[in-house]
Amino acid sequence: MTHSQRSLGRRNNYVLIICSLICLISATGRAQSPLSGLPFVKNFQTVEYKAGIQNWDITQDKRGILYIANNFGLLEFDGQRWRTYGVKTGTKVRSVAIDRSGKIFVGCQGDFGYFFPDSRGQLTYVSLADSLAPEYRNFDEAWSIFIDLDRVYFCTFSLIYVYEKGELSIIRPENPIDLSFLVNRQLFVNERDKGVSTLDGDQLTLMKGGEFFKGITISSILPLQVDQYLISTSQRGMFKMDNGKVTPWNEKMQTFYRDSHVNCMIRLRNGTFALGTQNSGLLVVDADGNIIRQMTRGKGLDNRTILCIYEDDLSNLWLGHNNGIAYVELGSPFTFINEQSGLPGTGYAAFLDRDQLYLGTNTGLYVKSIVGDTDFSLVENTGGQVYHIGRYGDALMLGHHQGSFYIDNKKATKISNEPGAWVFHDVKGNSDKLIGGLYAGLQRYTWSNGRWSLPKSIGGFAESSRVMEQDQAGNLWVTHGYKGAYKLVLNDAKDSVISVKHYGVEKGFPTNHLINVFKIRNELLFTGEVGVYKYDPKSDSFVPDDLFTTKLGKLAQIWFMQEDAMGNVYFVGREHIGVFQKNNIGEYHLLSTDFAKIRKYLNDDLMNIAILKNNEVLFGAKDGFIHFDPAHRMNSNTTFKTLIRNVSLTNNGVDSVLFFGNYSQGDSVVMQQQGVFVPRLPYANNSVNFTFAATSYEGDADLSYQFYLENYEKEWSAWGTKVQKEYTNLKEGTYVFHVRSKNLNGTISAEAKYKFVIRPPWYRSVWAYTFYGISVLALLFAGFNLLDRKYQREQKLMVLKQEKALNAKDKEFTKLSQQSQEEITRLQNEKLESELRHMNNELGTATMHLLTKNEFITGIKTNLSSIAKRAENDDVRKELIQITKDIEQNISGDSDWENFQFHFDRVHGDFTNRFKSAFPLLSPQEIKLSAYLRMNLSTKEIAQLLNISVRGVEISRYRLRKKLHMDRNQNLQDFILNF
Repeated sequence: MTHSQRSLGRRNNYVLIICSLICLISATGRAQSPLSGLPFVKNFQTVEYKAGIQNWDITQDKRGILYIANNFGLLEFDGQRWRTYGVKTGTKVRSVAIDRSGKIFVGCQGDFGYFFPDSRGQLTYVSLADSLAPEYRNFDEAWSIFIDLDRVYFCTFSLIYVYEKGELSIIRPENPIDLSFLVNRQLFVNERDKGVSTLDGDQLTLMKGGEFFKGITISSILPLQVDQYLISTSQRGMFKMDNGKVTPWNEKMQTFYRDSHVNCMIRLRNGTFALGTQNSGLLVVDADGNIIRQMTRGKGLDNRTILCIYEDDLSNLWLGHNNGIAYVELGSPFTFINEQSGLPGTGYAAFLDRDQLYLGTNTGLYVKSIVGDTDFSLVENTGGQVYHIGRYGDALMLGHHQGSFYIDNKKATKISNEPGAWVFHDVKGNSDKLIGGLYAGLQRYTWSNGRWSLPKSIGGFAESSRVMEQDQAGNLWVTHGYKGAYKLVLNDAKDSVISVKHYGVEKGFPTNHLINVFKIRNELLFTGEVGVYKYDPKSDSFVPDDLFTTKLGKLAQIWFMQEDAMGNVYFVGREHIGVFQKNNIGEYHLLSTDFAKIRKYLNDDLMNIAILKNNEVLFGAKDGFIHFDPAHRMNSNTTFKTLIRNVSLTNNGVDSVLFFGNYSQGDSVVMQQQGVFVPRLPYANNSVNFTFAATSYEGDADLSYQFYLENYEKEWSAWGTKVQKEYTNLKEGTYVFHVRSKNLNGTISAEAKYKFVIRPPWYRSVWAYTFYGISVLALLFAGFNLLDRKYQREQKLMVLKQEKALNAKDKEFTKLSQQSQEEITRLQNEKLESELRHMNNELGTATMHLLTKNEFITGIKTNLSSIAKRAENDDVRKELIQITKDIEQNISGDSDWENFQFHFDRVHGDFTNRFKSAFPLLSPQEIKLSAYLRMNLSTKEIAQLLNISVRGVEISRYRLRKKLHMDRNQNLQDFILNF
């Protein structure tokens, strides 16, 4: 061994001494009371956790989740649900341990490794044994796992495997080995043919005194002091090794330990030891090896074989049975004294008489000694309903349905045959008198010959007298369940009531029902259907008590109150149960949350509270009694955790798990969700279901939960017992689910959170909104463009309209101008036409004149030709012929034509010249013909003007058409008129 290892060992020994002293002091201050019963126990059967019957090892992670090595695999329990994680098909898990990083190491049949959460938080098994060479792979079971800082030991019956920094090394003992144990960071190995050895480096060295255990199967080794160990064996009992010397731990108990076959052992925080046995169940043992408590089948447990024990953060025990699992609330100040403790029936009365504990139930009066391990026995002659037990004077008195009894030597002797003895009460100033309350009235007892006898009915009062107290003035107050309260004044002989006064609603009580009286702080307090009251003699009425009204409220309904020797007041009511603790300066502090867990077990028929020695308390219960030890540390303020254990999608009726309940970061298990594990869900998966649990195992059925979804709900839900919550049809966004829990004591856990994101549907995605934005911008641009175009168009239309209006006005002006011009033109045309008509008329007149002149001259010429022919004188005839020629020349002269042409061209736009220019081949005769045709003259008129025949005119017309190159279908006159 190196120097550093020896120094470390010495430091560990010093720490061990200090811890041992602390534990011993703690154990002394909190030694289990002999009055206590069986702890609250919850037994889990295989049908509940749905795994194998045998449970070999138990541990707990920093969240409070339990892990159990089970025949079917690794069993997990979070307070609400059980899960089983298989290692290999059919492989049993024998051991389990958790290191600082949160890895869950397991030892199995032919395998070992660890569980670690995957990306969805589901525990996934990683085999370490698979990396071994074939020659080291063949082992049967990894029965033990020990973790020493970052080093992990996997112990089998042949080899020891050491896992450190991701590497496996192997220790090969020379001898076959049984179990191994880690004590103060030192590995102890039970070598079958050698004894107990310790591991030094990679070698096993027989420890001093270790040879004693050669061939003995050791089940546990625990440190006591320096070089001092407590060693349990499977078949040889319990031993103490002190510096190599081995002796039985407790000689008297050795046979019992040997026959019990101790399977496992742990040291509890209070300094005592818990032993799990094969045949005797659970044993809680003090530092000297004396059994403080035993629990086995029929006494709190469902199984007598215990394979492993684990003490949790609340000092409660988890037991792995050969068939099942049990949770024992060893850390609770409450225990049961019931039929499993040997006490049958409902609890009605309790009294500790010296070292004898008397408990009265509906089946009789039972007694047991608190010294030694004894069972309850029925007191003779007490079968049936018990109401009261107490010592008055020197006699132990019993109130019973059958009447009153005194108890002596565990036997009851009847005093009175009057049925229904409710209660007894001393008489102030008369030690030889005792008053008893009956079903109907009161009874007086007299002390005679060392006992109470000579019962006599007290006259003047016949009401049921179950509850009564005497005030300072000696008045006897009796309360009735539904009639109110009575103040009785008895005569000196105490055999007759001389005054009865009734108090009810008219005297300050809220109703006449459920009124009770108790002596508290040396004065009488009365409780009603609501409130706590005290008697005011000045007003002869009842007023609220300041202390209890302030602490409990005016509407509190209290059923029973009892004061202990320290002035603490215990009480039970409809909604309240607890104790008013009195401090050194006389102030009262209300403590009620710790008592909430026992409410549902209490007797709700005739409530009763009994104060025993050391101010221990017994509450009457439906099944026996509940014992309360005020010296026991309360766990009400112990923190616990609320965990989100599963997150799944529920769209389309198909579950898809997002999260299996475990967070990790790198190689470590962490408590909080990391950013990389925040899921981003498509919009189609917008229905999410959350499952949660709280690692508060005491009264787990009484847990309530509260939750809300951030960004969806604005406040916490009401407290409820549901352990799951589903949200459907969530909109896109970032959500955080919050959940917290509250136990029966009112302690609220820290909240658990789970963040997730629901992405928008494609039509509401970022890209979609980008597209929408671009589209909107495009639409806006197009809209602006359209508006601009519309504006431009409207501007143009306006301009056009204005232009149109202006044009219209211009047109109107133009029209008016045109009309004016047309009028002018018309007038001019009319003038021209008039002039033209005048000229045409003149031209026609001239033409007609010419025609007339020609006709006249032609006629003269004809007449002269005729005369010349008839003249006989040649000279005359010649002269006449000459005149005829002159006339003909005058007719064909051009001067008339030129004059005609001048006027004709003025009227017809220079027609002759234009016509000549257009048709230069026309003869003058044809020009004239054309002019006469334009004047629309008839053929006959033209013939006269041309001095040709009508036939000649026709021929001339024909020739003219040819020169004008006219078609047959064309009209000559129209052509000339339109030229």
